[in-house]
Amino acid sequence: MKLNVLRRYRAQLEEVARMDFFRLRQELQDVETRVFLLEERMNRTTDAYLAKAAGGVALDEFLVWQSKVVAETSKLAEAKQAESQLREAWNHKQAALRVAMQDCRTLDRLVERRRQQQRLVQDRVEQMELDEAARRTSVM
Repeated sequence: MKLNVLRRYRAQLEEVARMDFFRLRQELQDVETRVFLLEERMNRTTDAYLAKAAGGVALDEFLVWQSKVVAETSKLAEAKQAESQLREAWNHKQAALRVAMQDCRTLDRLVERRRQQQRLVQDRVEQMELDEAARRTSVM
């Protein structure tokens, strides 16, 4: 496989990893916002219940509050689990992106080294041609 083909392929892999990384980051931010809002709502519900309970609560009203708290707790737990999974996926994608970027940099350095070697060989060939031309003109 030619080096330039490999370089383009690795650059494509890096771009795909970068796009996935940014997509996951956006999803993670969305879920973090959702968790924050659910926590805020849970706190407001708890505060409202405590204020209401201070004056005494009937059984049916208590059951309504309890079902509200259970539902909000469930939603919050689901959101936190989703956040955890997205954070793990984001961390894995970040590591994959680092590897892809390192591979591209390595190939770039290899291409540059090859160019330098080709220039060096070309310079030597030109110098040998100049030396040969100079030798021929000095012999005549």
